[in-house]
Amino acid sequence: MTVKMGRFERVKYLMVTLNVLVCLSGFALLTVAFLLLFHPTEIRYVVSLNTVIFTGAMYAVVLSVVLFILGIMGSIAAYRENRTLLMLFLMLILLIFVVELCAGVGAFLFKFQLTKPYFEDDLVNYYNGDNVTSPYSANSNSIMISFECCGVSGPKDFLRTLEFIILNPHHEVPEACCKRNKATPDGVIVNLKECLSGNVDFIHNQGCFELIIDKLEVYLYVVGIMNICILVIELCVMITAIWLYQRA
Repeated sequence: MTVKMGRFERVKYLMVTLNVLVCLSGFALLTVAFLLLFHPTEIRYVVSLNTVIFTGAMYAVVLSVVLFILGIMGSIAAYRENRTLLMLFLMLILLIFVVELCAGVGAFLFKFQLTKPYFEDDLVNYYNGDNVTSPYSANSNSIMISFECCGVSGPKDFLRTLEFIILNPHHEVPEACCKRNKATPDGVIVNLKECLSGNVDFIHNQGCFELIIDKLEVYLYVVGIMNICILVIELCVMITAIWLYQRA
């Protein structure tokens, strides 16, 4: 009897420990999501431009809060050896486990939205120019100015951006693509006329995709790895919760 009680106590405290890990993983996930949404550089604008990334970041925020609550609930259920609370916790953690699996499958299915052609299509379809109130255009301009780049692949992207051509018939590129004088506080454009006319000496010729995607993928890979780790922890929690429920 003493051996059985000792084993029960060990499993109980193991479940409490695992639930503490659930809480910590939720906090870590929230930190990464906030970094994506409020990044000090213009990466936050990239997040707002892409539906999949923005949805994923919001999903991470909600999931982190749910994990924190479940972690506390699971710890209380294990410590008090309450069968009703253990069953409720088990059902909720199983539901979250299934949701995370579905989210992972969805992210895999929609990964095409993180490719260069998809960003190019968005630019062609939604970009208007410089002096507009369009959130997409405003965010795109902020990215191009901050990273000193032009378009997704380069300045030639704007030659097939119909709405930009209609609104700016005499401009080869938007003002956001123009080289600026870093020595001035406002970053004054070096030569606006030459830039807008397409003079390559006054335009940032590097596309933005190559400059941003590597920085962005680091955060996305971190979120993916964290999601896998959370799933493993949740699986261990469910196993211990079932064991405790049967013996509580």
